Amino acid sequence: MRVVVDSGSNLREIKGIDGCVVPLRIVLGDDKEYVDNADLDVEGMVTDLENSNKPSHSACPNIQEWMDAFGDDEEVIGIALAAALSGSYNAGATAAAQYMEEHPGRKVFVLDTCNIGPVEKLVIDKIVELKDQGKSYDEIVEAIKDYCKNRLKIGFCLASMNNLANNGRINPAVAKIANVLGVKVVGDFSETGILQPGDKCRGYKKAIQTMVNNLKEAGFHGEKLYIDYVIDDTNALKFKEEVLKLFPDADIKLAPTTALCSFYAERGGLVWGYERN
Repeated sequence: MRVVVDSGSNLREIKGIDGCVVPLRIVLGDDKEYVDNADLDVEGMVTDLENSNKPSHSACPNIQEWMDAFGDDEEVIGIALAAALSGSYNAGATAAAQYMEEHPGRKVFVLDTCNIGPVEKLVIDKIVELKDQGKSYDEIVEAIKDYCKNRLKIGFCLASMNNLANNGRINPAVAKIANVLGVKVVGDFSETGILQPGDKCRGYKKAIQTMVNNLKEAGFHGEKLYIDYVIDDTNALKFKEEVLKLFPDADIKLAPTTALCSFYAERGGLVWGYERN
């Protein structure tokens, strides 16, 4: 069985199972493109974006890139970031249909996680766990659909809302006021993958308190918590420290973001995914 995930997962490679990562892209102006792969200097990209007045946007993997990533396997599972945020899922689902038409008898399922980043990584962990338990392909597909929908949730803390505003995700006037006041926006995604900016916090100290409270209110009791940070891990470490005060046995992992999450959360921002009961 092969697993394919888009780079909205903040992954460069998949460990523990055969698989690969299909890259998204960040486009700056009309002449510069950053491919979200192992060769990308993420900090250099973020610096370029900070110093440029040119419009920028993200671009998803195309159908052929998903098709190529499926390889020549009899059974494939694809994992995509929220369809409400990107066209990656639609491209993957279309590729899956074409792949199965060209290869009768083979199975390809692409999951719309309705999330991003660390949630995609948690789904991969679950696939590896289920495969090691000897579960069949069909059993794994049903299990991850339930796991993603009912057990997993995403949270984020935006260092700035400039790129979200520039890409039509939020009102530009709101972003401008927040930046002037030094506001950090803590939010999550809806059940259908809609970005939901929530609490507006003056500074990171207040933001981290809010992040911990939101975790508890969402049903986190010390299960898995994956925290991805944009370039600087300072606030990720503080977040981890505060969570461990309440849940000393929590399984917490920190990792840097790749291009897409870095683009939207911006320098110093955080994105986290977690299990809940």
